[in-house]
Amino acid sequence: MSKSRGIIIPREVLLIEIERRCRAPLCNQRVRVGLTKAEARLYCGFDCERCKQHWDDLLSERDVPDWWEELTVTGLASLREKQSTNEHDETVETITRLSDAYRNRDEG
Repeated sequence: MSKSRGIIIPREVLLIEIERRCRAPLCNQRVRVGLTKAEARLYCGFDCERCKQHWDDLLSERDVPDWWEELTVTGLASLREKQSTNEHDETVETITRLSDAYRNRDEG
């Protein structure tokens, strides 16, 4: 008799749910997007469920006031820069150093 193992689905805690409006004049559909911390760091837009258009968008401090400092210090800007272009290597290096220092602050 074999024991069946249950299906294991990895779960991450949602950080936030943001609400946006489709920018298409004839659509204006309300779009809700749930994000984990990892997804919030990479967030750069949303897809409208009604008209299927993609809209570029960024999170602001207003969207995540409790987590804004942590997201920005731990690489929000550097990840966005790496996704778009790698023109600002010095800025990315500085943010990486700050991110490492932030992560290691309690070890010292």
